[in-house]
Amino acid sequence: MTKTVFLILLLSFLTMIVLALVIYLIWQRRTGPEVQSKLSDRDLLLRLSREPDGLLTPERLAKTTQLSKGEARSRLMRLAMAGILDQGYNKRLVNHYTLREPITDEEQPSLSPAPFLTVDDLFLLFERYGFRPRDQDLIMATGLPLAMIRREMDYFAKEGVIDTIYFSAGYGKQSQRTYVLQEPYRSQPAAFLLRANRDNLELREILRNDNFIV
Repeated sequence: MTKTVFLILLLSFLTMIVLALVIYLIWQRRTGPEVQSKLSDRDLLLRLSREPDGLLTPERLAKTTQLSKGEARSRLMRLAMAGILDQGYNKRLVNHYTLREPITDEEQPSLSPAPFLTVDDLFLLFERYGFRPRDQDLIMATGLPLAMIRREMDYFAKEGVIDTIYFSAGYGKQSQRTYVLQEPYRSQPAAFLLRANRDNLELREILRNDNFIV
């Protein structure tokens, strides 16, 4: 095989991977709200916390919800990749999932009626969770899907409002995101509220364009 042929094959392979990734991301955006309507991330975590042994398989989840087996597998795997769930398997290689951290507070705070996390909502949640909320905290407090929460937090990170911390979870484990305020908001948290009007308008537009809200 000549070097030219090898490069052509390599470029073709990489192009196929990129195309497959683009198709998957488009599919994920279009199907995400539909799958969430069947079972929200919050309800999934609550379901896991109420299992007798704290373990759940994709097959068991699919049999007791409206999710297909493929959807159940994808949802559990996604939360494991986010560091919220731990994943194990038995000798038949059947995946079992469990919460990495227990759910200690199921009560949802009173938030705005907006279909997303407003600046006021987020400020309240930072106060509620000691100014270092995790993905799991935000899911449980809001009922919003993880993908939408992360989209919002990525916006605030880009704006220089928050930083994302990854604490070591042990060898081979994904770290769950922990969010903290950056200066000057870390020293003066109330200053965050002064951004409300602009940030809320921008977030609504971003989330609408990304098909998270209508």
